[in-house]
Amino acid sequence: MITIKNISKEYKDKSGFKTVLLKNISFTISSGEINSLIAPYGSGKSTLLKIISGLEQQSGGEIINSTGQKIIFIPTEPSSFPWFSVRKNISLGLSKIDEAEISRLIGLVGLEGYENYYPQNNSYGFRFRISLARSLAHKPGVILLDEPFNQMDIQTKKEIYLLIRNINATKKTTFILATTNITEALFLSNKIFLMKKKPGEIISEIDVDLSNDRSESIIDTEKFVQQRAQIENSFKKIKSQKLFNISI
Repeated sequence: MITIKNISKEYKDKSGFKTVLLKNISFTISSGEINSLIAPYGSGKSTLLKIISGLEQQSGGEIINSTGQKIIFIPTEPSSFPWFSVRKNISLGLSKIDEAEISRLIGLVGLEGYENYYPQNNSYGFRFRISLARSLAHKPGVILLDEPFNQMDIQTKKEIYLLIRNINATKKTTFILATTNITEALFLSNKIFLMKKKPGEIISEIDVDLSNDRSESIIDTEKFVQQRAQIENSFKKIKSQKLFNISI
């Protein structure tokens, strides 16, 4: 379990003017679940993920990782090195390389047969699979995803959604996704946190009441439509924001 407790983040410019980006952010992430944070652009959700991963320091509050497991952050732009093969990209940073495990991970993320390919000219989906496999090679308990699907085509998105759910089910890896897309978050998640901007604050927590066995057709079910409407209405209640920069 990871507890985010009263996290705040403030910035000061050269004149001393203070901007509050995040204010009293508190929620709990249960192990083995997929959680999504839906928030408009500029709300600080990327900064929050970096704070959770330890890449950035908060101004106040604390992150309590009771599992002691490693937390890995995957940024919006998938990271891969075009001068290294897929296999070499995935094994980067490992103190000890288990070639059999690297092969298993290559198969798990759908890159079997591409071990010796170079990612320079390949799609965002291809490069994301590399980033995901490299993260898994470090045996994390939690993987943080910062809007990784924005530049993928629709078919690739659908494939990656199912891949993430499969990894969560088989490896029990916890995921936290930051997104502006309601449908995306609903399809993937066990729990969703809604966040407003100026300053970034959690406004609602929603348990997703959907079957764990999810396929594309689930988005047309009554339960899915009802929960999507619930999230839309939560944002509409914030007069200053409504559905600004939130996609359906």
